[in-house]
Amino acid sequence: MNLRSIKNEIGFLLIVLSVGFILLAIFSLIIVPLILGFKVIIEAGPAFFTTAPAAPGEGSPGGIYYTLIGSFVMISLAVAIAFPIGFLTGVYINEYPQTRLAILAESASHFLSEVPSVILGIFIYATYVLATKNTSLIAGALSLSLAILPYTVVQVRESLRVIPFIYREAAHSLGLPRWKTVFFVLVPMNLRGILVGLLSAFLRAFSETAPVLFTAGAAFYGFYGLDGPSSTLPLLVWNFAKTPYENWQKLAWGASSILALVSISLSLIIRKATKEVRF
Repeated sequence: MNLRSIKNEIGFLLIVLSVGFILLAIFSLIIVPLILGFKVIIEAGPAFFTTAPAAPGEGSPGGIYYTLIGSFVMISLAVAIAFPIGFLTGVYINEYPQTRLAILAESASHFLSEVPSVILGIFIYATYVLATKNTSLIAGALSLSLAILPYTVVQVRESLRVIPFIYREAAHSLGLPRWKTVFFVLVPMNLRGILVGLLSAFLRAFSETAPVLFTAGAAFYGFYGLDGPSSTLPLLVWNFAKTPYENWQKLAWGASSILALVSISLSLIIRKATKEVRF
């Protein structure tokens, strides 16, 4: 065996080890929470989705009912705030890329995507929570909207950028102004790409923990409206997993499995929808 063959064998071995390490990491991060979490959900039964967490130290873990409500309302509100702004910003950056406002908006979006999400939560805490003297669902939604806004801008811009220029020329030749070309021709042509951006924003907000640590509060035993404290699934996992109570740790595992399952499902949907976009 010559030196070149030895190098090839060593290189192949390193590749196999790297792939094995990645697969092991994926197994640890996804499969383990699913297995342990589903075990908790099966033991708890329907009560896992219809009740509040049990008292610490009890045999039963209780449920995540109010956390599910808080998660759905907070994430929906965050997407409702961020997506229209991100959509219009992405359209403007794509259609008027050389203007000062577009350059400024793109730079701001890029900067916002680089800021650690916990800083966004601290910003909302300093500007909104301290002003209202109360953590709330609205404050959590505002911090989440800042976290997902730049990703929405990029997705909308890219979904419009892939459309061939010939369609713009055809619309302009018919006398359509630019705004009608965008909203009545280009956007409907790649509506699937826009919806992928919406799903991506929802997935990003669903999996975020840091932005809501200082803003949403920790209301696991009730839903107190938009101006009251609330919670999300990542926040429940963060608070309950570090406690010494076994039943609360089990509840955290169950919530983790829901997080993993929803994240995997949305990721697969986004991946499939992205592949089907063709021109």
